[in-house]
Amino acid sequence: MQDFTEDIDFTEEVDVVIVGSGPTGAAYARVIADARPQTTVLLVEAGPIVAQPPGLHMANIIDPIERERAQIASQGPDQYAYPLPATSGTAHNAEGVDREKALITRPGLFSVGSGDIHGDGFPTAQESSNVGGMGSHWFGACPRPSEWERIPFIDDARLDEAYLAAEALLKVSNTQFLGSEFAEHVQRMLGGALNEGRRHDRRVQAMPMAVTLTPHGVHRSGPNVILGDLLEGADPNFELRPETLCERVIVRDGEAVGVRLRDRRSGVVTSVRASHVVVAADALRTPQLLFASGIRLAALGHYLNEHPQVSIMAEVDGIGQDTGHQESTGNATAMSDSTAVAVASSGVTWIPYDGASFPFHGMLAQIDPDTVPRSVADRRERKPLISVHFFASQELQYENRLEFSESETDWIGMPAMRIHHTLSDRDLATLERGKAEVLRLSAVLGKPVDGEEPWILPSGSSLHYQGTVRMGELNDGTSVCDPNGRVWGVEDLYVAGNGLIPTETACNPTLTSIALSVIGAQDIVSRLNATARTSA
Repeated sequence: MQDFTEDIDFTEEVDVVIVGSGPTGAAYARVIADARPQTTVLLVEAGPIVAQPPGLHMANIIDPIERERAQIASQGPDQYAYPLPATSGTAHNAEGVDREKALITRPGLFSVGSGDIHGDGFPTAQESSNVGGMGSHWFGACPRPSEWERIPFIDDARLDEAYLAAEALLKVSNTQFLGSEFAEHVQRMLGGALNEGRRHDRRVQAMPMAVTLTPHGVHRSGPNVILGDLLEGADPNFELRPETLCERVIVRDGEAVGVRLRDRRSGVVTSVRASHVVVAADALRTPQLLFASGIRLAALGHYLNEHPQVSIMAEVDGIGQDTGHQESTGNATAMSDSTAVAVASSGVTWIPYDGASFPFHGMLAQIDPDTVPRSVADRRERKPLISVHFFASQELQYENRLEFSESETDWIGMPAMRIHHTLSDRDLATLERGKAEVLRLSAVLGKPVDGEEPWILPSGSSLHYQGTVRMGELNDGTSVCDPNGRVWGVEDLYVAGNGLIPTETACNPTLTSIALSVIGAQDIVSRLNATARTSA
């Protein structure tokens, strides 16, 4: 552990600095502000404000020209419109080269991957740079993990309470699409094939989604939903500061005492003193900032894992043609998760992970047939289409890691990063099983679209990157932080995001990450309260 002990000229002071304005950073700010309004909170973000309100989900921007402008502004070093539409990455019957390119150039994101797209490495890894982070681009699926995926060393009651709080922050529900003939048909058919022997909570069902329905279609919850009236000046002690890069967490005598910030517009560097520092940059940039700050625990950047993915597109039999057609709402397909689908009327069907008997997290969503190239005969028959995606858990390996350079920097001036990632033999076997399973379930629903075969997406495609600042029960060298998100060996420093998740999981990680942020924020509140009582 390296302490930066040179004299620091702190130009301002706050109680809490939060680095990163994505969903977990926003959750820290919201929980602290609600529980302790007198706390001064500074939320800094390296990227710009690209929409109003700040942190708005890109899919909620109805004007396609304005949406494209906001997406380009989120693309960090790649400030141009990508040549391929997002749907090329998941249209399945698009040319293979187009599918691969579209996964590397996703609107609103920029590539940070490495390695051959057909082999080892993390070739389709992505980041975004904007207020709201990836929370302005995510799909919105918010399932709770199964008993096999839960963090075992956090008390069940405490974790469940945090999940409830996270669901409230994101406005999660699984009832928005009740009454959808298409969804009910799909769930009935799949349930008949899968539900026997499953507990009720593990049966085929509607996916809990962080979305609401509006006259303009589906409205997705971005970090602005979490921050709410904080963005309107409701709390004078809260400040959002965009285009402000945190270059270093300042550590003195084993304690985080503040941060060094660089205004990306003026280049001015300032230092802010803080009682508590939260790094919520994402699973790649949080360990990058800790590395740059001299905080280099043995597990930092290691145990990188994601959700290896198998997908196919199928036709659905036994339901009318009209159900397969959805009116375009302009924002229905603007998402950067693993599918480009229309969910304006039918939502997403969820096949929960069920241990060894079903080691996949299934997400099935209706596709607007007008967005998919089809033959004349296909267009005439016009059967409803569905995208079938299986996420698998990945075997945890210390060697899957982020490597940071001591001398080279990236586009924004932070230590250059290289990603090392290999799927294990077990992972590859699971994916082969997944290919057979998506074919079987496609036959249950109807059949694969002509020419379709199960597709294993290149590594990094899920955007669900975990483990790089993983939490642990003990400071034994295999974790970066404790169950409250406090970094081992550095007082008053917290980390947040998907990188904390230490378990093998198949389900979408955002809800869990926000639940962990709720726990961490509550810990900060209790410590601030204890300090206030001591000094009173």
